Amino acid sequence: MGETGRRFLMTLAAAASCSVVADESMFAQVRKNNPFPTPPESAETQNPAEAAAAKSNPPNAKRAALQQNEKEFRAEVDRLCQLAGELKQEVDKTVTTEVFSVQMYKRTEEIEKVAKMLKSKAKG
Repeated sequence: MGETGRRFLMTLAAAASCSVVADESMFAQVRKNNPFPTPPESAETQNPAEAAAAKSNPPNAKRAALQQNEKEFRAEVDRLCQLAGELKQEVDKTVTTEVFSVQMYKRTEEIEKVAKMLKSKAKG
């Protein structure tokens, strides 16, 4: 009785391990065949002529991307200066020891967001 019980358990374990291996290979096939389509390119991409030129000449594409990043960075710096100037004017108009308006608080939060974005662009 002991020998047949061992054989039964060994056969059961072998069958279970084979089914697990078969299931994993089936899942691997599902993972390889991605059911989701690739997302379309964003609307912020360059016009088709610039995109074709970028693909044909990688150094120019890199230069164009760097110039675009520089333009965006300069625009954000200008925005940061404008927001800081507006906040300064607002602080000069009011006595902050008595009242600190919600508008000033929101403006400082916006300044922080722009500054963090500039910091991340400068790092990357």
